[in-house]
Amino acid sequence: MSLREKTIEELEEIEEELNEQEEEHGYSNYSMKIELYKEMYRKLSQLVRQNNEDYQSSLDYVKRKLIYCLIHYGTYLKTEYQKDDYLARSCLEESLKYDKRNPLASYRLGFLSYKFNEYTKAIQYFQNALDNEQYHKQHLYQLNEQQQLNAHLYLSNCALHIAKETYEKINQLPLAKTQEIPKQELSPLFSSLIENEQYLLRHAFYKVNKAGTTTCSKAECEKLISNPPRDTFLLYFSDRTIIAVFNGEEALLTQDQGYMLSYFLLNSSEAVPATRHDFSVVDTIIPNTYTTNVSRLRRKLTEQGFPPMIQTKRYDNETGYYCNGTYPFYIMYRSDEEIEYR
Repeated sequence: MSLREKTIEELEEIEEELNEQEEEHGYSNYSMKIELYKEMYRKLSQLVRQNNEDYQSSLDYVKRKLIYCLIHYGTYLKTEYQKDDYLARSCLEESLKYDKRNPLASYRLGFLSYKFNEYTKAIQYFQNALDNEQYHKQHLYQLNEQQQLNAHLYLSNCALHIAKETYEKINQLPLAKTQEIPKQELSPLFSSLIENEQYLLRHAFYKVNKAGTTTCSKAECEKLISNPPRDTFLLYFSDRTIIAVFNGEEALLTQDQGYMLSYFLLNSSEAVPATRHDFSVVDTIIPNTYTTNVSRLRRKLTEQGFPPMIQTKRYDNETGYYCNGTYPFYIMYRSDEEIEYR
C-alpha cells in the first residue's frame, strides 16, 4: 500500500517505525521521512481546508519538520557521507513551495546557482533572501552577518558577469560593425569582479576554536588538514564530506555526527554538558536515541585511534555529554553554510 492510501494515524505509525529503525541501525532515512511528511502535509492540508481547525497545529508541526529535512538533509539524501549539489538544489527548491519566504533556502539556492554560472537565477535567489530576511521570524533560517555580506557581494558579481557577457555579445553582432555603438569600458568591471571574487575566496570558510572565529580560504583549510599540528583535533566540513583528523588518523562522519561533535567542542563543558534538548530543533529527541547516537560517535572515533574526548555527566535529570578540553581544536566550515546547533 502506498503512502497516499494510508490514513493520518497509519502515517504517524510509519514515522514511529522509522525513528525506531534509526535508533536500532544508526542511520537516518531522510529520503523516506521527506516523502512521509509530504504526504502527511497533503492530508492535513485537506482537513484544514474542510474547516477542521483541530488539525491546524498538527499541520504546522509537520510543515516545520518537512522544511527542516528538505533544507538540512536534502544535500545528503543519496549518501549520508557525501554531499550532492543537484539533490540539494532540488530539495531547497521544494522547501520554498512550503515556505516561499525562507531566506536560508533562497540564499543556498543563490550560492548553488552562482556555482553553476547561472547568474540570472542567482540574482533572483540572493535578492529574495535579503528581502525576506525581515519577514522570517525563525532564527533557524535567518542569515548571519557574513551570509548577508556575501549575498550582496554575490549580487554585485552576478550583475558584473552578466554585463561582461552582454558587452561581449554586443561586439559580435553584425550591426556592431556598421553602426556607432557606445563604447563600454570593461576594465573597471573586471577590476571589481576580481576584487569581489578574491574577497569571497579569502573568506570562504570559518576557522573556529575556543579563542574565537576567523575566516580563511578553502586552500588554507586543506593545507591545515594535509599538514595538521601535533596533538590537535581538526573537524572539517569540506565541500563534499565531513572529516575528523587527529595525529594522522581520520574519521569520516555523517552530517548529524559532525554537527553533534562541533556542538560538544564549542558549547559544552563539565559545568554545563549538552543534553538531548540542545539538539531538539524541530522535534523532541527521546533519551535512548540521544545516548545511542553519542555512543556511535564515540565508537567511531575510538575505532579510528582517536583519544577519548567525550565525557558523560548527569545534568538536570538528563544524560549530558561534554568534551574534556584535553586537546586544542579547529572546526572549519563554509561561511555559506552555518553549522547547526551553534
